[in-house]
Amino acid sequence: MKSLDLTRSPFIKDIQKGFLEEGCYLLKMIHMNVGQSSKPFLRLLISDKTGHLPAVYFGSKKELVDLQKKIKEGDIVKISGVMEEYNEILQIKIIKIKKEENRDWELSRFFKRTPHDRRNLYRDLRKITDKIKNKDIKDVIGYFFKDKNFMKLFLEAPASRFIHHAYIGGLLEHTLHVLQLAESYGNIFVQADKDLLLAGAFLHDIGKVDEYKFLLTEIDYSSEAKLKGHTLLGYDRLKKAFEKIKIDEKIKLKLEHIVLSHQGRKNWGAVIEPKFLEAYLIHAADSTDASQFIFSEVKRENAPADLQKRYWSDYISYLGREIYLG
Repeated sequence: MKSLDLTRSPFIKDIQKGFLEEGCYLLKMIHMNVGQSSKPFLRLLISDKTGHLPAVYFGSKKELVDLQKKIKEGDIVKISGVMEEYNEILQIKIIKIKKEENRDWELSRFFKRTPHDRRNLYRDLRKITDKIKNKDIKDVIGYFFKDKNFMKLFLEAPASRFIHHAYIGGLLEHTLHVLQLAESYGNIFVQADKDLLLAGAFLHDIGKVDEYKFLLTEIDYSSEAKLKGHTLLGYDRLKKAFEKIKIDEKIKLKLEHIVLSHQGRKNWGAVIEPKFLEAYLIHAADSTDASQFIFSEVKRENAPADLQKRYWSDYISYLGREIYLG
């Protein structure tokens, strides 16, 4: 399959005013509008990993209706047009637009991705999970590593829609961090079952591979996620694994509980709150990594050049506070 030729396609952040000869972008929105002259037109939103840009397309009503049937939100579209300013907002006035049928493209052009090499993240994750000694627990983890469809999703999926690690490879990166924290907790709190900690760290967010529609669409919730949430989706995957492999009933029950309780409190999304040490420590590791990501990103994005003028971020609802930028 021939690779998508993007050599002439500028990133959105690099598009200059004037004529755009050609560009390939992710279509995030398309709907019919009516202008002041009562003539219909299409309003669109295109994006890539550098940002998004509004666009408009004018034509006869039949042409616009036909076009809406041919291209859908989540498609990659090839456009040409003019970058102009309208009501002090930059937009593309599209001259030509069509769906790009070639599927052999690199997702990272259209979506943000983890800044780390995913091969290294995966290697480090396997190094830790390979330390599990209990045969039953090792069999459970091995079941998921052998599932090629699951692992493909696991390596691509984000860890959230907006809050933390919301990019390609985000779930892999977040899971590795939780594993590293869990391993450290096992070294410090020797009364904890280290194998159970490592397995719980790997399994706690497996439902997120089913939670998001993220391949060539915006990172959004699937219907299953809206109806069940990633915690129950993860529990479903774990139950299916237990139908294929036979393990000790007590271990099975503890792994199920860790997945169901990893969000800590019911008002945070937990089905039940942690009832034993290892379950609590997995919740603590999960919360720690999510929160540190937010602290780091807010400071990176908001730290002003002159800290004498502004020391504090805006109010961060997830953390329930402002963040000191000094």
